Amino acid sequence: MHTSRRLLLALALIVTLAATFLAAPPRAQATLGRCGNEFYYYSDATYTDLVGYEVYDCNCAHSSWGVRTVYRVIEPLGC
Repeated sequence: MHTSRRLLLALALIVTLAATFLAAPPRAQATLGRCGNEFYYYSDATYTDLVGYEVYDCNCAHSSWGVRTVYRVIEPLGC
């Protein structure tokens, strides 16, 4: 009886993991929280020299130019 329980538990674990990782493509998972926002990247903590820009529109389409830095300002698009 223990063997069948272990097999059933292993099968449930495999199905759960497959549903978790195959539910959405990795790119969609990565951008999900970014959709509907603009990102302005600056050269330093003074936030005066814009060095990059990135946007994920309301449909999660992505566009960017420049470089990403840790000095960023996030503006919502108001979707």
